[in-house]
Amino acid sequence: MKRSLWSFGRTVCFTLGGAICLTTNGRTQSTGSGSSPQNTVDTPRPFNPGQNTTNPSAFAVQSQNPFLGSVPTGRVFPGVLDLSLRAAVDLALRTNLGYIDSEQDHQRSRAARLRALSTLLPQIGVESTEDYRNLVMDALGTEKLGVPHVVQGYNYQTAHATLQQRVVDVPALRDLKASSKEMEASAASMADARNIVVLASVSSYLLVAASQTRLETARAQFATAKTIESILSSRVVHDLSPRIDEIRAHVAMRSADLRVTLATTTLEKDKLALTRIIGLPIEQEFTLTDGLRYLETPSTNQAELLSKAAEKRQDLRAARARLDAAELSVKAERAQRLPSVEVLANGGETGITYGHPYRDYDVEGRISVPIFTGRRIEADVLGAKATANRRRAEFADTQARAGFDVRTALLDLTAASKSVEVSLENQALAVEGLRQAKDRFDVGVSNAADLIQAQQSVAEAEDNRIASIYAHQVAKLMLIRATGTAEQDYLSYLGAH
Repeated sequence: MKRSLWSFGRTVCFTLGGAICLTTNGRTQSTGSGSSPQNTVDTPRPFNPGQNTTNPSAFAVQSQNPFLGSVPTGRVFPGVLDLSLRAAVDLALRTNLGYIDSEQDHQRSRAARLRALSTLLPQIGVESTEDYRNLVMDALGTEKLGVPHVVQGYNYQTAHATLQQRVVDVPALRDLKASSKEMEASAASMADARNIVVLASVSSYLLVAASQTRLETARAQFATAKTIESILSSRVVHDLSPRIDEIRAHVAMRSADLRVTLATTTLEKDKLALTRIIGLPIEQEFTLTDGLRYLETPSTNQAELLSKAAEKRQDLRAARARLDAAELSVKAERAQRLPSVEVLANGGETGITYGHPYRDYDVEGRISVPIFTGRRIEADVLGAKATANRRRAEFADTQARAGFDVRTALLDLTAASKSVEVSLENQALAVEGLRQAKDRFDVGVSNAADLIQAQQSVAEAEDNRIASIYAHQVAKLMLIRATGTAEQDYLSYLGAH
């Protein structure tokens, strides 16, 4: 009995913090381009999590996506390491290069805020001077005053404390507020980077789990093909089957053996890719403790998910903070037209030696009023407005993207759920077809070709089952990425411990 098997041959692409394309065998392909200014590279192992991300850690000058790299730490453990999904993510959050880049970006934004703050704080210093001079009086035009032409070498010493304080400086105050908003944006981007790291590490972990399952299945199929080949060889020897049956069985067995080799190679490559993302030493042998399994999605209410995305997505928060910073920068540039007030004080001792000093001091108040600056301030305001307009457009786009991401993730999840349902049904039918084909062959009412075809149908159905479950897990992962809760929800959505 022959039954047609449904094939998971559709390519599904997701674009969120990264881009993932699922193909017929459940593998992932990068949609990035090496020439893109978004720090994307063509890398099929396993995907490009930083493509089109709003996170500034995706440096355009870096040749490799930072979220696909890491800084390996620790030593190689003897034997085989048991690696859970939680442990892989925790390790990635400590060693992933993309997150490390984001941390350093945040440190730079903190430094910029401290620098802006320093202009408003008192500048206090101390200085000591030892001065030895030979003063030429004629150089000062004193030759008609009857004073000596040259005052021979003399010396004096000073020790002073200085104070400089901007009492009124509106531009500096608004620059400080803008830098605080920039620091808030970098903190949100760093939180968003954590979600991207979760996306990268979990996707890679699931890919290894799928490859591990394919290898186990390929080995089982090879064992079955080898048994069938042995049976048919024996029947040919006893003239119970024609030679063509043995040839077909041998070809099927060799094909199954090749699938084992390819599955082994794929698994090892996927494991190497995972070590690069999570920071394991590349020489470390490990096995996964959380396998690939099907689990229903906890919630698919679109209104609730959209509300959660508006509240939780860190790229939205970062875009809002950058818009606020840009608007404050416009106000700071305009405030250059306002007067500024500054106080300077200097006090200490001056004398021939430190043992015979004379106390001295001076206090200065300074008011600066810009009258004509050659339209420099106007140019600064225009530049700041252009930046603010760009940030406003980026914020609006990010808001729209959040809704788009949630809706497309839900559509993909619905399709993936249907794929799992169909693939499970087809697998059961294929197994039943193999059983019936074997029974018909045993009683002599069908030939070996039907039996071999049924076995190959089981292999295809099993591959479709693995691909559809993997696609369903990735679709759930992309959904929680779309809502901005990948780090909080990945364990519950994927059914890991």
